[in-house]
Amino acid sequence: MSNNKAIKHKGHKMRPSSSRPPLTRSAAIITATPALTNATTDSPDRGFLPIATITDLAIPPRPSLRSPHFGIIRRFGQDPIVMTDTVAEMNQVKADADCLVPEEQVHAAIDTMASAITDRLKDSNPLLFCVMNGGLILTGQLLPRLKFPVQAEYLHATRYRQETTGGILEWKLQPEADMKGRTVLIVDDILDEGTTLCAIADYCLAHGASEVLTAVLVDKEHDRKARPGLKADFTGLYVEDRFLFGYGMDYKGYWRNAPGIYAVKGL
Repeated sequence: MSNNKAIKHKGHKMRPSSSRPPLTRSAAIITATPALTNATTDSPDRGFLPIATITDLAIPPRPSLRSPHFGIIRRFGQDPIVMTDTVAEMNQVKADADCLVPEEQVHAAIDTMASAITDRLKDSNPLLFCVMNGGLILTGQLLPRLKFPVQAEYLHATRYRQETTGGILEWKLQPEADMKGRTVLIVDDILDEGTTLCAIADYCLAHGASEVLTAVLVDKEHDRKARPGLKADFTGLYVEDRFLFGYGMDYKGYWRNAPGIYAVKGL
């Protein structure tokens, strides 16, 4: 996109050919839709945008991103007041929340998980899948504690369509690594009902994995599991049945970064 700065030719003078008329200074124009561009123009005809100008006139720069006229950023940007309200709301949620597991205890739980995983998988050349987005924090803290070769990948899937068994697993990012004959370790933040985690495990088995193991930071204690007696192979903490956030778990997309396991007040 042009920023309307003057373009001057320097160096050798341009000499017109005898068979052609001399070059004249002019502006090339193309049609444009004002509502879809940040650019402004000095043309009297709206809808035309200069793409190059040869002139000796000094035209003051007109940065398009600061233009109040047709700004894409202006049209799609979030109102600063709304953003401020959101930050205030999230800070209040954190301030009112109950800290169920402090950060030091979470670190100790991850240490224990890492030790158990090492004992089980250190000689098996495992393929580790981080389940996005919740498993990101746990995976990032778990990997440096595993003192053996690990191939780490990631995937992103959503739960079944209105079903607790059967149905279709919807992928946002499908795994690409070859898992045939491999031991697969799936790492996620929480085992709640477990529908998605079970579906991912079934997918890996169907695509040739010789063994699929699961690791979660938190197992939420209730009787609504997708399968009776469902447990992860490696579990860090058992936590009461509340609305949790922190260490990968979120509240309205926020506070995955909270340093501990928290429960929303009243939930």
